[in-house]
Amino acid sequence: MSFRHRPDDPPDAVGIPPALGKAMASYRSLLDELEAGSINDATFRRRALGVGLIVRERDAWILDLSTERWWRYDGVALSSLRFREVEG
Repeated sequence: MSFRHRPDDPPDAVGIPPALGKAMASYRSLLDELEAGSINDATFRRRALGVGLIVRERDAWILDLSTERWWRYDGVALSSLRFREVEG
C-alpha cells in the first residue's frame, strides 16, 4: 500500500489526511502537558482518545498508543503506519 498521493499512484493508494498531521501535533502537546504535570493520566487518556480518532467519508484513522502506529480502516481491512513513516 502506498501512503503518498500522486496523480500516477494506483487507485488503491492512500493519501495521508491533513488531519493526521494535526492529530500528531496535538498528541505531542498532550505528552508535553502530561510530562510537565499540567494534566493527570485520566485527562491525558480522555483527550488522547479524541485526538487519536479521525473519521472521514471513506475511512477512519485510529491511533494505537501501545504500538505507536496509526491504523487505517477502510470498511474492509486494517492497515498500519508507524509515526516515523509519516513524519519523515
